[in-house]
Parts: sequence; C-alpha cells; structure tokens
Amino acid sequence: MNNKAQKTTTKELKEFGLLMTWAFPLFIGIIAPWILGKGLQWWTLWVSLFFVSLAMLAPKLIYWPYKAWMFIAGIIGFINTRLILGFTFYFLIFPTGMALRLFNKLQFKKKNNSSSNYIKRTDKLTKEQLENPF
Repeated sequence: MNNKAQKTTTKELKEFGLLMTWAFPLFIGIIAPWILGKGLQWWTLWVSLFFVSLAMLAPKLIYWPYKAWMFIAGIIGFINTRLILGFTFYFLIFPTGMALRLFNKLQFKKKNNSSSNYIKRTDKLTKEQLENPF
C-alpha cells in the first residue's frame, strides 16, 4: 500500500461521486441481488442521486467516503496482486518447470563437469578492441 500523503483534488472527488452514481446501483442494486436470487434494490437509486448531487454541488463532502473507499481499494489491490502472482506461479510456472525437468528438456546445464568456467584467451587484445568491446 502506498503511504505517500497526496492531496485529494476536487476533480478526483467529483469523479468518485460520478463513479459511485452508476457503480453503486449497478453492483449493489442489480448484480448482487441477481446473483443472490433477490429482486432489484430500488433504494440504491436514492444513494445514486445523493452521490451525483454531492459530486456536482459540494464535492468536498465526499472526502471521507472517498478516503474510506481508497483505503479498502488499496487493501483489495494488495491482496489481489499476491493472489494473482501466487496462482500464476503455482499453476503455470511451477508445473511447466516440473514437466521440463521430468522430460529432461531444460535449456541449461545444471552441472558443469570442468573444474572451472574460466576460458584462457589465446589471442592478444588490441587497443581498439578494449575501447570498443562490442
């Protein structure tokens, strides 16, 4: 989570109010009741009207709901990132690595038979090669 103190602008508060105007009734009033097998929740339209009026007339009054939402969103983002990375590793990368080891198809040698990886150069380096190595 980001702990940097940032000043919340009026534009951000208006955008949050307008977002809640359609998002709250959509998710709480339509989608959630549909999943739970209940009827439409018409009271969410009053909440929507409340948010749109605050967003247009007095966006500074949305400051604390905005801060609460951003805190919750930060926690959800923190958890989701770890879940997605964990699932990706354990269900995609790990099985691929195990399958490659099982069929001996790894693209690198695990063991080097020589005592050292150092290769002694036989040619002399010129000044131009040292100044322009590539």
